Amino acid sequence: NFAIASLGYTGASNRVTLLQILGGSTGTQIEALERQKGIDYITIHTSQQTRTCTTCLDASTGSMTELIGVSEAIDPAAATEFERVALEILQSSHPPHALALCGTFPPGLDPGAVARVVATSSKRTLVFVDAVKDIQPTLATKRVDVLKINSAEVISLVSAQTANPAQAAADLAHQLSIGVVAVTDGPSTAYLIDTKSSTRYELRVPDLLEDLDYYLGKPADNHGRLALNPLGAGDTCSAVMLNSLIDGMPAVDAFALGLAAASASCLVLMPNCVFDLSAMQRIRDRIVITKL
Repeated sequence: NFAIASLGYTGASNRVTLLQILGGSTGTQIEALERQKGIDYITIHTSQQTRTCTTCLDASTGSMTELIGVSEAIDPAAATEFERVALEILQSSHPPHALALCGTFPPGLDPGAVARVVATSSKRTLVFVDAVKDIQPTLATKRVDVLKINSAEVISLVSAQTANPAQAAADLAHQLSIGVVAVTDGPSTAYLIDTKSSTRYELRVPDLLEDLDYYLGKPADNHGRLALNPLGAGDTCSAVMLNSLIDGMPAVDAFALGLAAASASCLVLMPNCVFDLSAMQRIRDRIVITKL
């Protein structure tokens, strides 16, 4: 999802290399899709079948149900190879500009291995994390530059009990020396903590359904009703935000653009993480940023 959104935003197929673990016929299908889209990838193969998720969206109500398949543990050899390849890339004489950790680690991949990869990566590589499960060892390295998670996740990561996501993000950034913590909450208010400039921001995203024709750039079909597709919106936000950071955009502006892209992707029923750049810009123009 991250690679698809990155390709759609930059138009450059060589901007992202996807390091992945795949197995079985599902893995073969995923690789075929990536080749079709022109995504650069490196696959570590495992004997177990890669899981699938089936999403049922009721177009009349917008309600969504996701059926998540069972994820088998990857082979120990695959886990070892994954760590070796990651270290080889990140410790090369020409390390990547950024490393993005996205989603959930598959069973059998030791969270400590991911932490070792991050801890020993080049200081020239920006470390961007969009994950929460088993991420504590990686955060403890204090090498994470940007953490992007949702409001419930950030509250779950801090030891102090608080219902305020902005305060929880600030506490987490302070405890673990994270440069930027970006907090999303679906269509609700988002927050960004920038420790380098000691600033906090609130970002209000517009309600797409209140002016749907404007955001679509054309009259809405289905008598003005549209089932929004939130699948992959978080990945889209991360992809656009990180690409913008690499290009030198200030963190709060990069996050705002990522939120706009995520919202624009919701306007496309399928496939996931595809969005119209003009719709993204129209939404960005209406995002209100307030310094707290």
